Amino acid sequence: MERHNLKEYKTTSFWMNGVDEEIIFWNYAPALEMDITIARELVRHRLAYTHGRSVYALIDVTNLKTTTKEARDFMNSRDGGLKGLLGGAFLSNNVVATLLVNLYLRVSTPAIPARFFTNRQEALNWLLKIKLENSVLK
Repeated sequence: MERHNLKEYKTTSFWMNGVDEEIIFWNYAPALEMDITIARELVRHRLAYTHGRSVYALIDVTNLKTTTKEARDFMNSRDGGLKGLLGGAFLSNNVVATLLVNLYLRVSTPAIPARFFTNRQEALNWLLKIKLENSVLK
């Protein structure tokens, strides 16, 4: 997949696929250990990247090594990690990241549509589906 408008930071990178500007792709830096400071930084970077627009996100969490409860709670709050997100597809083939995300989705029940995938195309197809469903509801 070609990356358009790639923006890289120390802890993360964002890009678009050049087809749909309402869907961003998001990777964490290798072996990321997310605490509250890094969680806030990630959200600041995402909001800057999207210029405050609400978007759908395909988040590759393969590189996520650990996360604190405080960081998880912040990422699941409307004024924190969910700010400006219309839906999130989590992607990973890493066992540790898979466990973290599945636990997060089961325990936290995000206020936006969110699902876990091991296949990038399936994750993107799901985001396109919920985007279409949301546009029909408007």
